Amino acid sequence: MEENVTTSDGLVQDAIKKGAVLGLLHIIVFLVIYYLMPNKLTGFLYLFFIIFFNLGYIIYNGIQMRKDAGGYMDYGPAFKYVFILLIVNSVIGILFSSAFLLVEPSYPDVMAQSQLDTQLYWAQRFGAPEATIDEMRDKYDFEEMKNRYSFKGLLFGSLLLVLFDAIGAAIAALFVRKRMPETF
Repeated sequence: MEENVTTSDGLVQDAIKKGAVLGLLHIIVFLVIYYLMPNKLTGFLYLFFIIFFNLGYIIYNGIQMRKDAGGYMDYGPAFKYVFILLIVNSVIGILFSSAFLLVEPSYPDVMAQSQLDTQLYWAQRFGAPEATIDEMRDKYDFEEMKNRYSFKGLLFGSLLLVLFDAIGAAIAALFVRKRMPETF
């Protein structure tokens, strides 16, 4: 019984440590892209990069944890490990975003403009008529989009993050788990 507690504590501690590393990596990537190419933060490429980066990172570290735990891990502990890792990453991201909003008050404006530019780019790319593009520009609610990148939007986004973290953990745990072979 003592071994399970130690293993569970080690699992949580490792997940917290790896989640903090992931959070710091996200901050570095965000800052580099924000100051070099802020319009890329609202594009699909950035979204896909973050999704695949996260999945790769959590699956790799989950498998390493499984190896450290003896090579086998059921779905429950795998989910717990990955979920804690992602939650720690999210908390760091939320704290950083809050601080960033204080340091860079123009952030909501920059991101709202970037969102509009991205929408117009894709509309043009798919051959939308100029009248449709002008209509999109006219209907775009800049203030509403700014609110998505404000403290209020951050609060709402935080609730969504927990849901996405749970979904990501459920998927990644499928790759991390490995059952011990049954012997008869």
